[in-house]
Amino acid sequence: PWLRKLVPDINLAYVSFYTKLKGDQTIGASLRYFSLGNITFTDNAGNEIGQFNPNEYAIDVAYARKLSEFFSGGIALRYIHSNLTGGILVENNATKPGNSVAADISATYRNTEMESGGKDATRAVGLNISNIGSKISYTETGVKDFIPINLRLGPALTLKLNDYNELTFLVDFNKLLVPTPPIYSDSLS
Repeated sequence: PWLRKLVPDINLAYVSFYTKLKGDQTIGASLRYFSLGNITFTDNAGNEIGQFNPNEYAIDVAYARKLSEFFSGGIALRYIHSNLTGGILVENNATKPGNSVAADISATYRNTEMESGGKDATRAVGLNISNIGSKISYTETGVKDFIPINLRLGPALTLKLNDYNELTFLVDFNKLLVPTPPIYSDSLS
């Protein structure tokens, strides 16, 4: 249950698997499922037009490989299914589940052969571009919308304090890579 103190029937589930292969390679898979709980749909006048339990899921398959002593990279492919309306009519337009495919590309630099302040240290930088993929639509006649493509970049410094403790400093930068709708002014100045 997610936000169960606010709404009792919203659920978020995630399951994943990975295994190492020969030669510093890894494959993995995951399934994410999100249920928004039972929702009552109404028209513009507030009249009930139906009920539905909107839900979404994504299935991922991933591959990662160590490219050198300090560099590694990975790719993930994703299928997205989003059923938000259950086929109800919205302004006389039939709705349908949205489907999309996407990919993630990532790279990591990690150097463990450092010292900082007399302590062993690890310097790392990660880069990820997620949800590179097709647009999604919930109607046959509607305009297709971008899925949220994100660029993430983050450096990190880990200090080994002793055999049992480490301290990590990190920063994460995130940039949405899709256009946002313009904001129009209501004034005639």
